[in-house]
Amino acid sequence: MSTCLRSCLITLFGLGLATALGAAPACASDAYPTRPIVMVVPFAAGGGSDNLARILAGGMSEELGQPVVVENKPGGSTTIAAGFVARAQPDGYTMLLGSLTTFVVNPLLEVKSSYTLDDLSLVGMVASFPMAYVVPSSSPFQSMAELVENVKSAPPGTHSYASPGVGSPHHLGMEALKYRAGIDLVHVPYRGISPAIPDLMSGRVTAMLVDYAAVAGLIKDGRLRPLALGSAEPTAFLPEVPTMRSLGYDDFQIAGLQGLAVPAGVPADVLGKLVAALRDTMADDAIQARLRDIGLDPEFLDPAAFAQRLTQERKELGTVIKANNITLE
Repeated sequence: MSTCLRSCLITLFGLGLATALGAAPACASDAYPTRPIVMVVPFAAGGGSDNLARILAGGMSEELGQPVVVENKPGGSTTIAAGFVARAQPDGYTMLLGSLTTFVVNPLLEVKSSYTLDDLSLVGMVASFPMAYVVPSSSPFQSMAELVENVKSAPPGTHSYASPGVGSPHHLGMEALKYRAGIDLVHVPYRGISPAIPDLMSGRVTAMLVDYAAVAGLIKDGRLRPLALGSAEPTAFLPEVPTMRSLGYDDFQIAGLQGLAVPAGVPADVLGKLVAALRDTMADDAIQARLRDIGLDPEFLDPAAFAQRLTQERKELGTVIKANNITLE
């Protein structure tokens, strides 16, 4: 019999039922979980993040012995979902699948929202998704060096780049390239990646930073040419494509990431169980294979390592935002 259960029984028979019920939360924490857990996703059903959430939910359900149910709350640059989780009871029954936008971009751009980073506790990073600097196959640029050299020699305003919106990681990643390489590229924002692709393919814009998963087919059939990866490490999806770091851009790191968080104040033992369940889920070869099938690189980081990664991302993107005076206004 656990210490917590023994304590509850003593309270029940020695002090009466009402007093015992007041002591119940500590015991519930010991027995956690006793009911389904909700994983809130800031994006619509059917997309990459939703697919990731459902893969994780299946694995964590097995580890925890209770269903993990996915609930989609899209909109507001992930702030709707993040705010919902931040306001939830800190009992371990509500989790958030957050993104780089949630954990880094929104706070840096001081997006008005119903949450702050202090409202959330990290459970762990689960995956990164490679982001590649691409040009259409009709482009004369065969490498990042050629792109940089030609843009530098062209009159200002000659070349442009597309992004799925102001403040997106794709936008900030292109601004990071401009800042590090000292080149001029005009930003042309779109409402999402899909509307931007036709203009990229036709050459109306020079380049774009994209998620590999979003354009994998166009890269495989040769219609888009990847010049470099923003991630610090190479990826098996594009083994021949160099990273920006390998091209001499020290400490350069622009890659999408996703991870789990819970409301701040979740008891340490409950948080520990969630971390262990996520770690064991991510260690499963079948789970890793399923993540790779949807264009993600499995990458588990515990809360401390995840926090360190986010600090690094904030440093890189914060410098870019400040240097280019980027705002959402």
